[in-house]
Parts: sequence; structure tokens; C-alpha cells
Amino acid sequence: MYKQYKIFKNFYFIFLLLSFILIVTLIIPGCDKKPVETNLLLPVEFSSIPSNLILTSPLDEKIEIRVSGDIDQIEAIKNLNLKYFVDLYTDLASDPAGEKNYLDPRIYYLPVLEKRIFVPPGVKILMVKPAYIKVNLEKKVIKSFPVTVPYVGKEAAGYVALSARIEPEKVMLTGPESIIRSIQTIKTKPIDLTNIKESFKKKIPVELQGLNTKSNPRIITVYIPIEKIQTTKVFEKLPVELKNARHGCSVNPSTIMLTIKGGHDILNKQETKENIKISIDVKGLKSGVYVRRAVIDLPLGLIMTDAEPEIFTVTIE
Repeated sequence: MYKQYKIFKNFYFIFLLLSFILIVTLIIPGCDKKPVETNLLLPVEFSSIPSNLILTSPLDEKIEIRVSGDIDQIEAIKNLNLKYFVDLYTDLASDPAGEKNYLDPRIYYLPVLEKRIFVPPGVKILMVKPAYIKVNLEKKVIKSFPVTVPYVGKEAAGYVALSARIEPEKVMLTGPESIIRSIQTIKTKPIDLTNIKESFKKKIPVELQGLNTKSNPRIITVYIPIEKIQTTKVFEKLPVELKNARHGCSVNPSTIMLTIKGGHDILNKQETKENIKISIDVKGLKSGVYVRRAVIDLPLGLIMTDAEPEIFTVTIE
């Protein structure tokens, strides 16, 4: 009887042990998962930059860490948007308690501290690099600069763009002393004049060309005046018409030569010459010889600068 009880007891123990293993497997999934490793890049974020200084490097520094954990933890940590924070006063001032309340403009090397990298419990940091971050602090300078507007493209035929009128004419730049000292003038982004015929106004940003500077204002107003190209052309042998003339009237000479100034496009149109009218009105004149000036009627936008001859002889029989 005792022997049967002992056998039963052993089977019962084995049954309980197998049941426990099964329950642990079902209730605590993943407990037997092996740790995995991965590399992460953490952006460096700087704070407490003195108002009289400006950070010139690094501008987009990142540190690399290698971490270890189970697969779920590793996947979760990738979504945490981890950053490495640097407080310049705390890290650089010799006495963070308060005796030194300024920093000198120069290059500093800051150690990268693993304790500042906050990872979830169970995740281990295996590697951090680089060991130091190079920080360059320069004196901040504010200076006024004139603004120029570059043009690209070709205006429509017969038109020309004059110098832009800019509002405001100057902008204030804030940046590192080494950069501000090298700047002579500030440009906007280029303005395209391709086939332009009319003046126009446009708001356009100041072009800082990737410099570590800020502009005030950042957007300026630009007025681009477009004018017709003024040129001069000579029209020869234009006929002189006698208005209200009766049979037997004549004019000598019967043609005139005009020098006319105007837009290049108008002067070179075929119909422009046809629309120039020169006339002498002889209404009410009796028979005889008269000296008269001609009336010259030009198309809109044209100006006569010279005429030859200026005096005509009109004969009425």
C-alpha cells in the first residue's frame, strides 16, 4: 500500500510541475526571449545659451548609442524620440552655483554623460559615442545692411527693368561676429523677369545663403519698375497733305523728314509710319502764295524731336 502511495505521489508531483511550466508559458509570454541589440541616433538639444553669445557649432550634432533589451522594449524605445540635452551654464560655468554668471566666447569640449540618457527599465546602454561634443560659442553681433535685388530672365522685347525700389532699404542681421564681419550687402532671392511687360510689386524673403544668421525683417517688399525701351528713329519722305484744298493747290516741298522718339516696339511696327499724319489746312485761303507750318499728328506714346523742313510754301491758284 505504501509503495502504491509513493508511486502516486511521484506522478502527482510531476503533474504539478508540468502544469506550472504550462501556466508560466501561457501567462507570461516572452519570458524566455533573448535580448537583442540595436543602435540609435539621439539629436543633441542645447539650452541656456547666453544672450550675448551664439552657438556656431555643432548645429545638427547627434550622438550614437547601442542598447540591449528584449524585442518589445527595443521596438518601444524607437518611438520615444529620445534626445540628449546639454545645459551650457551647468556644463561650462566653473561655478554653476552662481558666482560665475557668464561664459567666454571660445571652443569647449563637453563630455557625453550616460546618466543623461533616459531609457526604460530593463534596457541597458552598451555604448555611447562620441565621448565629447565640441561646442563653439561666438560673440553675437547685430548690424544693419543694405539690400539688393538680383534679376534673372529677359524682359519682353522692347522693355527694360529699372533698379528695384526696396522697403525697407536695410535689414538688421543677428549672427556670429566672424560671419557678420564678412558680409558687405544682403541679397534677396532672384526675381524672374522672363517676358515681363509691366511694373509689379512682390514680397520676397532675404537670402541668407545658409548662414547662421537671422534677418529682421525676414520678408521685404520689392517694387520692380518696367519701362519701354526709348529709342529714336528717322522717318523720311512722309507726305504732306493739304486739307480743304481745291483744284490747283500745291505745297513745296511735298514731303517731310521726322526724327521721332518712343518705345522700341511701337517705332518698329509697320502701321506706325502709316499712322503719322502731316497736314496743312488751307481752308478760306484766297489765291496766292503762303508760308505755313505743318501740323504733325503722331501715334500715342511717340515724341517728335526734329523735323525738316519746318516751313512749307503753299501755292493756291
